[in-house]
Amino acid sequence: MTRIHSLGYVGIQTPRVDEWPAFATDVFGLECTREESGSVRIRWDDRMYRMEIAPGEDDRILYLGWETSNRTDYEAVISELREKGVEVVEEPAELADTRCVTELASFVDPFGIRQELFYGPGHLDRTFRGQRATSSFITGDQGLGHAVLIVPDMAVASHFYEDILGFKCSDVVDVGIGPMAFLRCNPRHHSLAIWAIPGSLGLNHIMVESTDIDDVGRAYDLALASDYEISATLGRHAGDEQLSFYTRTPSGFDLEFGADSLVIHDDDAWTMRRIDRKWGNRSEIWGHKFRPLPPQSAVHAYPEVSA
Repeated sequence: MTRIHSLGYVGIQTPRVDEWPAFATDVFGLECTREESGSVRIRWDDRMYRMEIAPGEDDRILYLGWETSNRTDYEAVISELREKGVEVVEEPAELADTRCVTELASFVDPFGIRQELFYGPGHLDRTFRGQRATSSFITGDQGLGHAVLIVPDMAVASHFYEDILGFKCSDVVDVGIGPMAFLRCNPRHHSLAIWAIPGSLGLNHIMVESTDIDDVGRAYDLALASDYEISATLGRHAGDEQLSFYTRTPSGFDLEFGADSLVIHDDDAWTMRRIDRKWGNRSEIWGHKFRPLPPQSAVHAYPEVSA
């Protein structure tokens, strides 16, 4: 397994920052703080934050933050990336402090999405206070949850995230618009999924996993009673087996809120599976009826053409 052990944080840009505190706390039981910069930082464990929502002109992903266990692993990943031809920038201490990590480096994937590498994140012991008594989430060695990126080319993306970053493919699913590869770097079934849709690039969704199925049900009731749009009804995936539902966020990507996901305890014994419609496979055990909402504003044409 790669020395990168988890997805530590994500950064999002949006003109609708002010709508996030109510969305994150009232429906999902997360915790929000407003920064002097105008950003909203969202927590669902004792990390300083797991998601930062920054003000900007449009909806888009700013960065993914990948965590290593210590300085030795951090430096080894930087060295390995450079040996493979990836340009890595060791960022100044001021930016590391902004991210609340000990050291920080950055690089970009083949499509220009910024990736950050770090170790030594800030920790606030037993300080997380969710908005409900049942607010407790699976993080730790499994990271914040998972992210799903829409990419224009599966072969190029797979080479970068698997061959260069060292993630392992748990499943490939192809039952709709394009194939999806589910990639892991720890026991979580996937920390990243790449969904190939030619001509498109952006963030499809972020997943947050509760420790309590009933908390998912309560959130689902609250989402149904709200003005927020349900992107997909409650259901259970065939791949990671997660029971979840999807809600369109104020920033044009979806938040998947779930529980009871598959954990791959024996990494070496796992065999990659393919779930393919042409063979009669289904991606859902039940539910997850996706609704015909407008296109996600966090997904853009690739390559983008300046006006």
